[in-house]
Amino acid sequence: MVKQPLVTVITPTYNCAPFIEETIESVLSQDYENIEYYVSDDGSIDNTWELLSEYDDRLNLERHLNIGEQRTFNRLVSKVKGKYFMFVNADDPLLPGAISALVDFMEKHPDTVCAYPDWNSINEDSLFRAYIKSREYDFKYMVRHHTCLPSVGSIFRSRFISYRDVSFKWLGDFDFWLRLGLAGNMARVPITLATWRHRKGQASEGKNDERAVEHIRIMQKFYSLPDITPELLALKREAICWSYLVAAGVSKNKWRLINYIYRGLRSYPWVLFKLEFYDAVLKRIYYILRR
Repeated sequence: MVKQPLVTVITPTYNCAPFIEETIESVLSQDYENIEYYVSDDGSIDNTWELLSEYDDRLNLERHLNIGEQRTFNRLVSKVKGKYFMFVNADDPLLPGAISALVDFMEKHPDTVCAYPDWNSINEDSLFRAYIKSREYDFKYMVRHHTCLPSVGSIFRSRFISYRDVSFKWLGDFDFWLRLGLAGNMARVPITLATWRHRKGQASEGKNDERAVEHIRIMQKFYSLPDITPELLALKREAICWSYLVAAGVSKNKWRLINYIYRGLRSYPWVLFKLEFYDAVLKRIYYILRR
């Protein structure tokens, strides 16, 4: 028999006691055997650690003072030994057969640095809300429209490991995805293999001025990187425009909202004459609502 490639799964958790057991079980019950699983408690103040301790003999556990998701992610990534690794959110369980299907895809596509599946939106009680068909991968679209196409259930080729920029409190994951896009091609796996949980109090919910500023700063950082291709450089004004428009969408302060829209349209006014602008706006609204 051919030995299965080792897959490292990492899960940072903070105050996710109501959901962490379901997520852990979803990983441990996979039909893929060659897995090493690391779970790190980022200084939870609920009973997360008590629940995790029950799995002490089945996975690799660590606990530390609260340092935030980005630093916790980096600590876990440094432990990766597998040919592939997966980042599984503490409240977003995998579906059965996810790892087998993703590894099979990666083995058949050796030039792919990351593969991501379709997924289901679930509620706090793990009940189905909506089926989400992921968009086919297009890095230029991702940059131009300031949106992340890969999502939950993604698998990565470990030789392309990248650490998160800890200066981003809210959007370290988006910065990670943009830099990964420069490293190589990603691909959609057209199978529903993961879940994303819609719940109260999550970081992506509501408006936040700090997060708005990070949307702008991320694109400025991206275009300061040394390996930007001419094709991507040609999209800079449109990409900057969209970073301001997205920032406006999450801004809590109405004057900042107006300023962001003005600065976005000033950087690329032609966006208003593109049908894809209105298509993208409608799709973004639809995406937010269906989650």
